[in-house]
Amino acid sequence: MIEIIKMSAELIGEYEPLKDLIKIERMARNCYNSPLSESSDARNEFIIKLVKAGHESVIEHVSVSFMLTVPRSISHQIVRHRIGVAYSQQSQRYIDLSKEPLKVIAPVPELDANNLILWRQSVEFSAEIYNKLIASGVRPQQARSVLPNCTAAKLGMTANLRAWRHILKERYANTRADPAIREVMSLVAEKLKEMYPPVFEDI
Repeated sequence: MIEIIKMSAELIGEYEPLKDLIKIERMARNCYNSPLSESSDARNEFIIKLVKAGHESVIEHVSVSFMLTVPRSISHQIVRHRIGVAYSQQSQRYIDLSKEPLKVIAPVPELDANNLILWRQSVEFSAEIYNKLIASGVRPQQARSVLPNCTAAKLGMTANLRAWRHILKERYANTRADPAIREVMSLVAEKLKEMYPPVFEDI
């Protein structure tokens, strides 16, 4: 009836971080009419200094896309970030979710054993009612009203590096952020730090 899955952040597309960092440097050097760095280390140091000084407009020239799998409730918080960001979210209006077990994501932090049993019972009941409504001819756009907030949602998200820095500061580095958002954004941060260390090493 239900399938409990984990949150994930899948990188979408092919990237050449070295070329992207060269692009960032070229855009920045244009502002100062200064020559390009003679080594990767010098380039990285230059970009680190730019970011530290707040000259982040130059990193807007590079964008990265992820496919996030998160609880529906969390997707509503994520899409509040609008500047430099594009979204494509899996529809509950047009997609019939009764054709397979309903994918859900358990609460973060994890519930204790007794409360997890109650949570699962509630989610299974919601999935059962949803499937009965669909079977009786109710359209997905109507039946979705009984789906729980923990229903897994796939959220395609593209942001330029400046926007990603802002999002990670608010949703990952900020200890007051929703724990579930911090968990999925930690996956994004890990990948971005690996791809663009001079841009994200301070987060």
